[in-house]
Amino acid sequence: MRGLTLLIATILTFGYGFAAQAAMTVDRAETFRRVARTVDAATSPEDANRVWYGGMLAPVTVEAQAQSKCSLT
Repeated sequence: MRGLTLLIATILTFGYGFAAQAAMTVDRAETFRRVARTVDAATSPEDANRVWYGGMLAPVTVEAQAQSKCSLT
């Protein structure tokens, strides 16, 4: 009887997990479709409020001045 309970619990757990994963996938796809309709392709790339949805961005280069070694005084 213990084995049957464990088997049923395992099957239900996998079933609930699959259903949750399928629901999230559909919701995510719908969100992408909804957002893609609202983003205007004619906006300038310098717009700070624009959301980036893929592609290659220009590399960011950070330059810093070399400091002399720290000496304890």
